[in-house]
Amino acid sequence: MYLPDDPYPVLSSGPLISSAAIEHSQNTNTALAIPAIAAMASAAAAVQDHFDVQRPDLAPSPIAMLCFVCLQSGEGKSTGAKVFVEPHEHVQMQLEKQTQDLHELEASRLVWKEELAHKRSEVRRLLAEEKSTVQAQAAIVAHLRNEPKARAQIQLLYQTPTPTGLRRGLAGWPSGFIVSMDAGQMLNGAIGKDFDFMDSTWDGDTNRSATAEHSFTIYGPRLSALCFVQPLPTLRYFRRRGEEALDTGFSARVEWAFLLPTIANGHPPYSRPMRHVAVPAYQSRTIHLLEERIRTRTRNSGNKPRRAIPFTTDGAAYFRDLRQRTVSMSAPGGPLQHLGGYAAKLAERVARYACIIHTFNDLPGAINAETLSNAECIVQWHSRQFVRMITETSPQTRAQYDALHLEQLIGQAIYRGEMIRLADLSHIAPPDWGRPRRIQAWQMLQYSGRACLRQFRRTSYIQLTSLPHLPAPSEARGEKRSLSEK
Repeated sequence: MYLPDDPYPVLSSGPLISSAAIEHSQNTNTALAIPAIAAMASAAAAVQDHFDVQRPDLAPSPIAMLCFVCLQSGEGKSTGAKVFVEPHEHVQMQLEKQTQDLHELEASRLVWKEELAHKRSEVRRLLAEEKSTVQAQAAIVAHLRNEPKARAQIQLLYQTPTPTGLRRGLAGWPSGFIVSMDAGQMLNGAIGKDFDFMDSTWDGDTNRSATAEHSFTIYGPRLSALCFVQPLPTLRYFRRRGEEALDTGFSARVEWAFLLPTIANGHPPYSRPMRHVAVPAYQSRTIHLLEERIRTRTRNSGNKPRRAIPFTTDGAAYFRDLRQRTVSMSAPGGPLQHLGGYAAKLAERVARYACIIHTFNDLPGAINAETLSNAECIVQWHSRQFVRMITETSPQTRAQYDALHLEQLIGQAIYRGEMIRLADLSHIAPPDWGRPRRIQAWQMLQYSGRACLRQFRRTSYIQLTSLPHLPAPSEARGEKRSLSEK
């Protein structure tokens, strides 16, 4: 169950990640959860192409993560997350600078074509003289193999990708990082409903897609995401695609967060900023990991395998126990009841977090039980956030909130001396409420016994049960008029 005071367990993310998140939170006065989640997502994108996690009795698993954070506008998401995305932007900019200039490429292609024409004329001369063309043919083959081509651009960062653009980018470079400060359009767009592709990418499966215009093959992709979404687009997404996302397992693969406003979070103002030490160390580690992987992949023509990190003996025992506990979590009365698919992915998500914490913080040896316990603290926090989010965005909860709001508006109108009919609800309710929403809120009030209809002069008026009854007809001659009569 979600607790109002449920801070992000930042200390569980390891010394390098947690110190950077805490330092940046205090220096910018942003809620701690924002830089903490951003630091974890950025760390995942940095190590995902280096390592896999070797779970006991199971196949190695990728360690990429998809983070969607629901947050009101103006809460400092860009300020809190920017410094953790900067290392990826820095490496991407360096790669773009190294890409061969188009003018240089065109000039080298012109020279190459002239040399090819010269070799063709040499072949024609040899044929006219009836001499052997074997050496000339070999020279042409070698020349064709050296045709100038533009260097394939490595795409590390994506902002608002389309499914086709994402497939094209991952086919060229199998590791990517989606960063979006306003991902409502992406969540409710084509990416948000391409469940098969997103699920297979999270699983690290080879993906083959072919259409009339495009054909892509992605071998062992690794894709992480840090996406901030405002509450209304999130509500729209769960209303339109929530059940399908649950059924396909997409929701179970996402690290959801439903953050309260800063005041509700009780985030204290900091009077004195901290020294800028931990954030530069974090950024340096991220850049090192990204550049090292680019070098190794380039030297080995993209065939450098990822290293699987195993568990220690106590870590393996902890993981097996966790898998057993996830069964009880989805049982009736458990914290994840009716969410069996979500609970089924919980142990794997813990293993992923543990591997990210272990490798990014450069911890020695294999993954132990302590690291797994820290990882579970973070995953359980996201699980509580997810349960709260689907509760807050469910139609039943929305109807309850609407009923409470409508009850307050009706009470205010009655205190003003107005007599409210059902038809008058269109004037009482907020302008953006449609008729189905008004009727649903009224029915919730009626079924819960907080409101009813009473006859007065052959007309039915709304009566709140918390207020005194309407006067009898004999006592109400010349009483207040209804809204429609005004």
